[in-house]
Amino acid sequence: MATIVVVAPSPNFGRIANLVLRNMRLQNDIPVVVGSDQDGCEKALKDYPNAKVFVTRGGTAKALSNISDATIVATRSSFFDIMDSIKKVLQQGAHRIAVVTHNNIIGYKPSKIDIGNIHINMMPCNDASEIKATVEQCISNGYDGIIGCVVAVATANLYHTTCAFIDSDYYSIHQAIAEALKIEKVMNVQELALKRMDALIDNIEEGVLIYSSDHQIVFINEVAQRLLSEVPQEQWFGLFERYMDGTHRHPHVIPVKKRQLVVHTLELELENNNEDSSLLVILQDASAIEKTEHAIRTAAYAKGLYARTSFDDLVLNSPIMTEVKDKALRFAKSDSTVLIMGETGVGKEGFAQSIHNASNRSRQPFVSVNCASLPQGLVASELFGYAEGAFTGARQTGKKGLFELAQGGTIFLDEITEIPLDVQAQFLRVLQEREVMRIGDDRIIPLNIRVICATNKNILPLCKEGKFRFDLYYRINVLKLQLPPLRERTADIVPLFQRFIAECQGIKDASQIEVEPEAQNLLTSYGWFGNVRELHNIAEICALYGQHITYKHVFENLFSEEEQARIGADSMADNAGGMSPPSQSVVSLLIPYNATASQVEYLYLKQLLAKHSIKEAVKISGLSRTTIWRRMNQYEQKYGHASLSQESQGHPEHSVTAVDPSTRPTSAYPLL
Repeated sequence: MATIVVVAPSPNFGRIANLVLRNMRLQNDIPVVVGSDQDGCEKALKDYPNAKVFVTRGGTAKALSNISDATIVATRSSFFDIMDSIKKVLQQGAHRIAVVTHNNIIGYKPSKIDIGNIHINMMPCNDASEIKATVEQCISNGYDGIIGCVVAVATANLYHTTCAFIDSDYYSIHQAIAEALKIEKVMNVQELALKRMDALIDNIEEGVLIYSSDHQIVFINEVAQRLLSEVPQEQWFGLFERYMDGTHRHPHVIPVKKRQLVVHTLELELENNNEDSSLLVILQDASAIEKTEHAIRTAAYAKGLYARTSFDDLVLNSPIMTEVKDKALRFAKSDSTVLIMGETGVGKEGFAQSIHNASNRSRQPFVSVNCASLPQGLVASELFGYAEGAFTGARQTGKKGLFELAQGGTIFLDEITEIPLDVQAQFLRVLQEREVMRIGDDRIIPLNIRVICATNKNILPLCKEGKFRFDLYYRINVLKLQLPPLRERTADIVPLFQRFIAECQGIKDASQIEVEPEAQNLLTSYGWFGNVRELHNIAEICALYGQHITYKHVFENLFSEEEQARIGADSMADNAGGMSPPSQSVVSLLIPYNATASQVEYLYLKQLLAKHSIKEAVKISGLSRTTIWRRMNQYEQKYGHASLSQESQGHPEHSVTAVDPSTRPTSAYPLL
């Protein structure tokens, strides 16, 4: 279907146009319609309704522009075309000649030329009626020659005046057709770009509207129509008008019937024309954003930003841990900051993950951060993120901080006391305002997160020493959860030991792991200053022995070779070479955190002798009277004049609950 059409106002114009098209090898692509002014226009539009460009001249060009949105390329008559027409009327005896035609043929400025007794008057006109009136006026004024367009020639013939038609030559028509081809090419490129843009805008999930400066909709996509379908169109602009002052940089939420719409607005100003501004409105359904957030959470899960442990995964058989669990479950219902305290290895992160999974944020990200592992100079950028080009070596796209990664969920900050003082102030603001600003950015990002902190240190003394901010301490110490050391939850030791071995061996049922009573006694009477982490290490080694764990398996991996040699020699002397310890009880002790094995044994024997006779002490400890006397002699000389608690200053002491002698046995080497 033709997109370029030549409308010839005269047969001669049509003949020349066909010649030009044949030479350009376009005779099959560009048709020629012969007809002047209104008749030619109507015929061309009827035969070729999808034409984009018309090539014509004079009044026909003006008529087409009035009734069609197509592009019009009008040929102009050259100087030689006009002189050729003047020559024709001169040859017929005319001396006063009027050139009367459309101004798009001979230009818009009237002019007069006198050459001897020849007078020529150039008289451009705006339309056919003006041309007719001008020709009549010229004839009445004594002009004896008229040249011009079809209307001018027809009027002159009515008055029997010499006349000639100004035609377009080969070059003018060729130039006009070439220009039409260029215009069509540009139009095709623009149309393709618009089609792509329309397809893009109609297939995105956001609604898009553009308002003109007089509040008229100049563009709207299908999504916007659907989102606003429940509101009368005349009320649409009122929803967005308040956001046109340029002060609303961030998205805002507006209720529309049963929907919540997130609205972005941007005032568009055309270059060098501030008065003709437009308003761009982008609409999003809040429910669609929630789906996107769900997809982001799914991606976060794939990256490992989720909590693996729940309370059902924890071994909590002892009464003290049952109380801790009940307290943690109550904390899970709140969004307040939690501070988990306990020795290294007691399972602080396991409880943090369990609190997260028991909360209403369980389907959101869980971001675990060990503050001690963050590079000293990059703590702030890791926690808060940074904008594009914030510092040398920064990513070009910027980077989300760990707080942003936890959006909607929980961030767990282990070893919280290791955060530098300068970063503590920024962290305090995040806790107070629940918002973060990336380094090098001026945009504030609201946060919806739950913060859980953990430490194995006593924070208050650090505050007094100026190493930790008092205000930050009080901000994180809202819901406090104290986790007891493993030695205070002896009922959990053996079940934990069995579970760890089962996990190492790929066994689902931990009850298949058999632990001899003597081995159980050794496990429950050991100090476990590494807590659950240390127990897991021993279990991982013992898992190599199979599903039946003996006293020897535990003993050989629990103590160093030097300790084994000393303990074994004493045990053999006291028990006639027997390896298994006698079934007796332990006593209650107060043990410094960093006490050595000999210090622990000294405290144990000292406490034992303070509460029992030597005979009872021999029976309870499994050591001979001579061994007890020899060791106490050595220990008194070494430790008798020094306070063990002073030697281990700065470390907490741990109370070990006494157990009734009838309830459980002890080892030959009683550390506790």
